[in-house]
Amino acid sequence: MIKCGVNNKEEILNYIGKDYGKCLYLYVDLMKYGFDNPNVSLWLQKDEAGENHALVLQYYTGMHVFTRDGSFDPAKVRALIEERNPSMVCGMKTTLDLLGEMPGREMEVGKVAALKETADIDTAGCSRATREEIREIADLMADDEALGKPYAGDELYNQLVERFDQKFGRSFLYRDEKTGKVIATASTYAEEAGVAVISGVMVHPDFRGQGLAKKVLTAICRNLKEEGFDVFSYYYIPSAEAMHIRSGFEPIGEWAKLVRQ
Repeated sequence: MIKCGVNNKEEILNYIGKDYGKCLYLYVDLMKYGFDNPNVSLWLQKDEAGENHALVLQYYTGMHVFTRDGSFDPAKVRALIEERNPSMVCGMKTTLDLLGEMPGREMEVGKVAALKETADIDTAGCSRATREEIREIADLMADDEALGKPYAGDELYNQLVERFDQKFGRSFLYRDEKTGKVIATASTYAEEAGVAVISGVMVHPDFRGQGLAKKVLTAICRNLKEEGFDVFSYYYIPSAEAMHIRSGFEPIGEWAKLVRQ
């Protein structure tokens, strides 16, 4: 495992190539925060001939593992994970499966998908959120088990505002015609180097089953495609997969997280 720096930038980007859909957050973190950021650590696994077989990035307490062909030495990557002890390790499931069992870590599995074309779905009533509307979006998301519960206090709101201010994220919303309250939303949690990652798609429990998730998802995707982004999304439940496929997404493969218990 070779520790890398800014001098390895071209080599690393060449190794990732067009496969950034299989290491989205690794790629986005790299492009946004740089190769010499003190919070970013990078390693390349090389063989004796100098060929690259795996790339590992750690940003704060999150670690990402990427391999183009699965030919890396899992024991060396596993040893690095044990040494650094990140709170979470992410990667394509086929990659993390090669690491073998890691005591004290539980695997969560979902899918990553790429937007191929925006669907012919009516998006009337959807609008891009202003900074002032982010509080309403955060309040809607706060009670959701997956989207809001992991955050404490105003942490979710502060992250959404920070992404907005840095042009690293945006949100779309849909309001109930009777009450004017925000009842559906979709956001990007990363936008960098022509790549956008969708997350935070949800509908208020009282309004589910009306196709509102597809409306806001399609609205934000159209907006991103108009700006030239390659759009990707993660999801973890069957109903979300069906919604994404109907909205023009095509699965790339299974995505996994090894979460420290």
